[in-house]
Amino acid sequence: MFCKGRGMKLKENDKVIIFFIKYAPIIFVILLSLFSTKIVLNEKERNFKNEVIEIEKNYYETNKKRIKEEVLRVQKYIQSEKEKTESLLKQNLKTRVYEAHTIATKIYERNKDTKSKEEIVDIIKTTLGSIIFNDGRGYYFLTNKKGKVLLQPLNPSVEGSNLSNFKDIKGYAFMNTFKKTIEEKSEKFDSYYWYRGKNKNDIQKKISFIKYFEPYEMIIGAGEYLENFEENLKTKMLEHIQTIRFGNNAYIFVIDFEGVYLAHYKESLIGKNRINFKNKAGRYLVQDVIDFALNNKGEYMTYIATLNTDKDARSNKKISYMQTFDEYKWIFGTGFYTEALNNQIQKKKDELEKRKNENIEQITTISVIITAILLIISFFISKVLEKRLEKYKNEIQKQVLENKEKDDLMHQQSKMATMGEMIANIAHQWRQPLNQISAISTGISIKKDLDVLDENTLKGDMDNINKSVQYLSETIDDFRHFFSPEKNAQEFIVSNTIEKTLKLVEHQFKINDIQIIKDLEEIQIQNYENELLQVLINLLKNAQEALLENNKDKEKLIFIKTAEEENQVIISIKDNAGGIKKEIIENIFDSYFTTKGKKGTGLGLYMSKNIITQSVKGKLEVKNVIFTHDEKQYIGAQFSIVIPMEKRV
Repeated sequence: MFCKGRGMKLKENDKVIIFFIKYAPIIFVILLSLFSTKIVLNEKERNFKNEVIEIEKNYYETNKKRIKEEVLRVQKYIQSEKEKTESLLKQNLKTRVYEAHTIATKIYERNKDTKSKEEIVDIIKTTLGSIIFNDGRGYYFLTNKKGKVLLQPLNPSVEGSNLSNFKDIKGYAFMNTFKKTIEEKSEKFDSYYWYRGKNKNDIQKKISFIKYFEPYEMIIGAGEYLENFEENLKTKMLEHIQTIRFGNNAYIFVIDFEGVYLAHYKESLIGKNRINFKNKAGRYLVQDVIDFALNNKGEYMTYIATLNTDKDARSNKKISYMQTFDEYKWIFGTGFYTEALNNQIQKKKDELEKRKNENIEQITTISVIITAILLIISFFISKVLEKRLEKYKNEIQKQVLENKEKDDLMHQQSKMATMGEMIANIAHQWRQPLNQISAISTGISIKKDLDVLDENTLKGDMDNINKSVQYLSETIDDFRHFFSPEKNAQEFIVSNTIEKTLKLVEHQFKINDIQIIKDLEEIQIQNYENELLQVLINLLKNAQEALLENNKDKEKLIFIKTAEEENQVIISIKDNAGGIKKEIIENIFDSYFTTKGKKGTGLGLYMSKNIITQSVKGKLEVKNVIFTHDEKQYIGAQFSIVIPMEKRV
């Protein structure tokens, strides 16, 4: 029946298969050609877009990196000059004092033999008092060992005063340092807070260098207000920054926190406060720059600039990188105009568009040629395939029939493998009721011969005989169900099927002291009960053999459990036989695989797997488990039958 139906089905599909062999390659080649051409063109278009994006990205990244480097270079320059301010001032003062000391020494040497001490000191005072340096801020002063001021050209009123106990505004008695220098006959730097000029309210930090003048036990010194020196240094730094140019007329701008321009490409803006000036977008640009720089240090700002260094530019959109120098309350930065980007992109677009059109022409020509060649090749290939199809079709039919016969034979072998045990179980279950019937009938005969048989006794004996006969009939039904060839799906309760299975094998379990522990739920499904029953017998038989081999003198337990989990019915059977060896657990479902040597066929578990996956449409899995029962820990193999709930009613 199978051979005829299968052969008819293949024959009906011949025309369809031949049609596909003839025309499918041609259609495929045409579609492949069109598809490949489309892919190539799309790739070209994507590359074009990516190149445009890359140009934009590179332009921005390159220019951002460039302006950041320039700003950080200026920041480093300012920081370096700031850090050198005091050391430069000290070096300047020391050089000046050494010059004054040389002058005083020469005056002394020239006049020591002809003039008095007072006259020589007056000459030194006159000479040094006339020397002013550092743009009129620097001067020399003289003080003797008693703390008396001998020379103070910018404030002559203190000359002759004794300032031994004088302290600056912070309580520092700097005259003690002067006197100590004289005592030690040394030189040193000192810093203190002193009046700047004649304004008693203008007190600034002053750095001095003093050197001992031995002939008259006094010191020669020079001082400079740090702020004055730093202001002069800041002016020089701004003059340097003003000269910095890079790229396309790019420059560094500097403004203070109040909005006054300190350095700019447009020199007319220097010194002007532009805090209230609006750009073309109506924004107070300088205020925006100040706010952004103070709140986003080391970031990039995009804005509309008030001017563009490119006279032909139509847009003042600009990206700038800015930093602050809080000690000076400066904001400095530089930027680039974005309009140049559009020109570069458009130029690149024109080049790429031209190249793309050329590529399309080339690809189209190549595609047509390749398509024609492939069509010719596919035509000849289809002819060859058509001839081979008939040969392969016959071979496939033959192989399908052989495989079906082989599977049926293996299935039958698997079922017959358990038939002997089933017959033994039938014989055992029949023996007791048959003996009972024989004993009752013999008793009735004896009682009849002795004439002691009464009606009530006869009725009771006949009832017992009837019960034994009913038991025999039920046993026959149970075994008949197992051997039934019925292949139709039917509704059944899984737990009832398990009970039927246990009834078929209970004799073997009892004589081998195997205890069955059940945990069953009442689950109703629609499936192939007889197929499931055969698998359950195989699994129970497999567990029995493992227990008899590994637990000869030990407790023998088999656990059967049913449950519903995640839309599936799960039947698990596990034992306490120690589990399956790791090296064979992956192979136990293979056909003809057995660990029993010549005694085993290797078909039981293979057919069980086959039945569950093909007939029941479920899964059969195995694993070793460690579990606890009655406070004892066991190791064993667990087989799980998983049936989808779609089969459930």
